[in-house]
Amino acid sequence: MKKPLILAVLLLACSSVFAGSWDVRKEIREGAHEVGQAKREGAREVLQERREAARDYYQADTPWEKRQAIREGAREVRQAKASAYREVRQEKREARREIRREIRKH
Repeated sequence: MKKPLILAVLLLACSSVFAGSWDVRKEIREGAHEVGQAKREGAREVLQERREAARDYYQADTPWEKRQAIREGAREVRQAKASAYREVRQEKREARREIRREIRKH
């Protein structure tokens, strides 16, 4: 009589542990996906700014306009990189928060 009862309790305990780990793995996978997506979007923005800066440089007529285009292009690319970096950091932070929340649940 004791053996089936102990077996049933162990099965219930193991099933809750496995179900909890499944939710945690799901959160980890979603977090990794969101971080990767933020990285790709940031890279796209940086490339777009670089293309725009090159276009401005090649459309400039005078040496002064070319220097100005170089300065502005470098500034815009730097801002895009910083923005992308902040976005990725924020996504990582949110992913960690979600994973911790899921771990605490179980």
